[in-house]
Amino acid sequence: MPAYEVQNKSPRDKAIRVFGGTDIVKSGASVVLENALELSEDQIKDFADMGVIITLAGKAKPAKTQSKIIKG
Repeated sequence: MPAYEVQNKSPRDKAIRVFGGTDIVKSGASVVLENALELSEDQIKDFADMGVIITLAGKAKPAKTQSKIIKG
């Protein structure tokens, strides 16, 4: 299941389908939905027309590690 960042700039609360039901995104709120069902491009465009901006949430990047080279 993809994770989406949802910014609700509309004057009304919006329901987004997630695994097991729906999540309500309050008007003016920005949330990350970790368990959202996959949305088509048309669904994302329809939400955008209503003032709800949906983008894929970025995945966490692995930590950079420094390795030391020991010459013997």
